[in-house]
Parts: sequence; structure tokens; C-alpha cells
Amino acid sequence: MVLLKLRTPSGAEFCSRALAFRGFGMPPPQDPLYAGLGQAVRIGTELLAALIVGGGLGWIVDTYLLGTTPWGLVMGLVFGLAAGMRNAYRSAQRWQGSSDNANKQE
Repeated sequence: MVLLKLRTPSGAEFCSRALAFRGFGMPPPQDPLYAGLGQAVRIGTELLAALIVGGGLGWIVDTYLLGTTPWGLVMGLVFGLAAGMRNAYRSAQRWQGSSDNANKQE
């Protein structure tokens, strides 16, 4: 019978490996097309997620709590859209601010 001895990494080594695995060790892309494409996909995903969560909560309110079909779903979608637009706006402002800072440093 062969026993394997596993080496447990130290805390600092584990953190550095985890950060490198997550992509934090990678340099940012130099091509602005890819940076913009990634940001657009992120904003689209946030909008979709906010609509799904808002619609789901509205449906739950309609079905199980109040029985006001379809108004809970409609209000959930409206609130989800508002939350998604707010998150998209905030993400765009952060991205624009970081690109402005990068341009000033050059």
C-alpha cells in the first residue's frame, strides 16, 4: 500500500496562487476593443440578472403572497429594470473613470 504525502501550502503561497488563478496576475489587455467588449458583456449580464431577479420576486409576490396577478410581476420587472439600469450606469461611470485615469498617466 502506497501512502501519498500531500504538502499543504502556506497561507501566503496559497493566496498568491489563488490570485494568479483568478486572473489578477495577468496584465490588462492592451487592445481597447477587448476591454470595451468585456465591459459591455458585464453590463448586459447585470441587466439580464436584475430583470430575472425582479421578475422572479414579482412572480413570487403574485403567486404566493398577494395574488394580484399580473401586477406583482409587472412591478418586479419595472424595479428590476430600474436596478439594472442603475448598476449599468454605475459600472459605466467606474469604467470611464478608470480609463480617464489611465489616459492621464500616459
